[in-house]
Amino acid sequence: MPDASTASPTARGWQEQARPALLFKRFEFEDYARTRAFLDALNELSERTGMYPRNLSFAATHVNVTVDAEGGPLGEREREFTRQLDALAARED
Repeated sequence: MPDASTASPTARGWQEQARPALLFKRFEFEDYARTRAFLDALNELSERTGMYPRNLSFAATHVNVTVDAEGGPLGEREREFTRQLDALAARED
């Protein structure tokens, strides 16, 4: 998770950190079935886009996702990926 001293909130609940450049969000679900469905959809999205979260951790009812810019500043590619993750999570609500 980003250091709170360098993170700033962004739209849709993502936390943005400047150094290193990354976006972080915790997705909460009602049960493991919804969590698992989100993880499966995230995997499919990653395979399609070639974007893989830098750090991914999960438990029965939540998933923590960190998206980085691979050494550079955050760009539209990373932001579009986070928008798509939000849409996937909304399907599981």
